[in-house]
Amino acid sequence: MGIFLMKLQMKLLSCCAMLLPLMLNACASSKITGEWKDPELGSKKYSHILVIGTAKQPDQRKFYENQFVKQLNRTGVMAIASHTIIPRDKMQDKGTIVKSIQGLQIDGVIVTRLQGMKEQQAVADGKTYRVPYGYYNNMYDYYSTSLSTAPVQGYAESHEYLQLESNLYDAETEKLAYTITTDTFVRDKFESRIIAYIETVVRQLKDNKLL
Repeated sequence: MGIFLMKLQMKLLSCCAMLLPLMLNACASSKITGEWKDPELGSKKYSHILVIGTAKQPDQRKFYENQFVKQLNRTGVMAIASHTIIPRDKMQDKGTIVKSIQGLQIDGVIVTRLQGMKEQQAVADGKTYRVPYGYYNNMYDYYSTSLSTAPVQGYAESHEYLQLESNLYDAETEKLAYTITTDTFVRDKFESRIIAYIETVVRQLKDNKLL
């Protein structure tokens, strides 16, 4: 009996040794390359958030927004996917967006875009992020610009990282409250890497006391 337990323990230790690298790789699938929070925001938190994805493919936009809403809901935040209330062809119309969220108590808007794709290369450590300028500071201008410049997905598998960016805007002031950029490993299928990215963003939102 003692020998059996020893063998079992050795097998368990061996399994743990094999699982640990896999767990570490899963956690590292999205690496933060930039992060900034408005220093004048104070202790304000967001509890009702509209989620907008700028993917040109409708199915990918729906998947992304639905997954983001699901993870925000788990933290106690009320979230709404933009595709459920705003037609895609109206997403660049500020009046339509404003009208669609009236009465929903939306206090924050998260807009995510694909900045580009790149081959594997060394990325400088650190999370310093300069204050964005220009169209970043208005959520409607940012969304319109992002959608018009969003890369096409066709050549994704020939690259190793997706460069993704999410901006949180204050719905009342329409000003940028928080932004985060990451390099997300693309070896896995689209759904897996997007879920990993969303988990990273939500974690950072919580760590920055924005939720």
